[in-house]
Amino acid sequence: MQDIPRTFPGHPALDEHGRDSLRRILTAYARHNPSVGYCQAMNYFAGLLLLLMPEENAFWTFVGIIDDYFDGYYTEEMIESQVDQLVFEELMHEIFPRLVSHLEFMGVQVAWVSGPWFLSIFINMLPWESVLRIWDVLLFEGNRVMLFRTAFALMELYGPALLTTKDAGDAVTLLQSLAGSTFDSSQLVLTACVGFLAITEARLVELRDKHRVSVLEAMEERSRQGKVWKDSKSLATKLYSFKHDKGRDGRSSEGDNSLSGSASTFDDFLCGLSSDAELDCLPDLQDQVVWLKVELCRLLEEKRSAILRAEELETALMEMVKQDNRRELSAKIEKLEQEMYGLRRTLAEKKEQEAAMLEVLMRVEQEQKITEEARVIAEKEAAAQRREFDSLREKYDKAMGLIAQMEKRVVMAESMLEATAQYQSGQTKAQFVP
Repeated sequence: MQDIPRTFPGHPALDEHGRDSLRRILTAYARHNPSVGYCQAMNYFAGLLLLLMPEENAFWTFVGIIDDYFDGYYTEEMIESQVDQLVFEELMHEIFPRLVSHLEFMGVQVAWVSGPWFLSIFINMLPWESVLRIWDVLLFEGNRVMLFRTAFALMELYGPALLTTKDAGDAVTLLQSLAGSTFDSSQLVLTACVGFLAITEARLVELRDKHRVSVLEAMEERSRQGKVWKDSKSLATKLYSFKHDKGRDGRSSEGDNSLSGSASTFDDFLCGLSSDAELDCLPDLQDQVVWLKVELCRLLEEKRSAILRAEELETALMEMVKQDNRRELSAKIEKLEQEMYGLRRTLAEKKEQEAAMLEVLMRVEQEQKITEEARVIAEKEAAAQRREFDSLREKYDKAMGLIAQMEKRVVMAESMLEATAQYQSGQTKAQFVP
């Protein structure tokens, strides 16, 4: 399968071993349900499941999703897919009449946008986080209601932007770009589940029953037209088979045998042709001619539409390139804004640091002033204390001098007292001597 290498390329879980597991799942399902076989986008479903669970669990989950939730979606006729598109278109006319009128005015069919959404279950249409949130709700509810609600939520979110577009290419490109940038999965799921509660399974079943009849009738009509076209080629087919019939050529031989064999073969062909001519009456041929003319006109119209569509796609491609350039420029601008924000923040931090440093310096200066004043006061007090000390020292020296003088006087007084006592003692002794 050529789609396997394109399934999430570069993901470590889908290396060579992972791709083998993916191939086995898709092959096993094709054998399990031959009426569906393999359809594009199935590789993404199986790949996503392989990222979340083992191979066998992924296979049975894949079977449950395709056979139960999306029964009839991926068959050759894709009946249920066509029915859901008609249901979605009717609900779009009911919920978003202005948006649908604008899209129809530009020649955009709603199915151009919603068809890929529904068939891929939004894989590769939305960011991964949003896809997984949608799958959670879808698997929990067990039906396809979340498909419709999510599509309506996207129209609700991006409808105002679509109303500003002027042509089909711009509309499709813009919606694809906006849907691909739906990174707020919470807002998307909230808008889908709360804003569109009126979209229920019962109502969808009723609308599906209504539109399934028209889809089946259209398929029968196409089948009848294909049968008429096949009958219209019957004459050319008979001529071709007559010319290239090896069995009849094998009966030919040389001479008269060859001539008689060819004549008998030609007679058999004419008999068959005449019998067919009796069956194909003139009115049927006229109807076939009319149908061929209508088919030719339709093909010419499709060719013209294809040319216009190619031009629109080319314009859309140019717009996508411009959008990519704008996106790249926006990314650069955003990066520069982030750098500018970082520089502003750094500058603000530096200013705060400078203010803090200035405040600290002012505090230090004030403390230095206080310290200097205290030092001056201390020096003055020390000088006063020194003066007082000197004064006290002088007084002390004077007191000591006075004390020394008084000691000298005491010594002199004691000496004089002792001398007086000796003198008196000598006088007394002299008086008692006869």
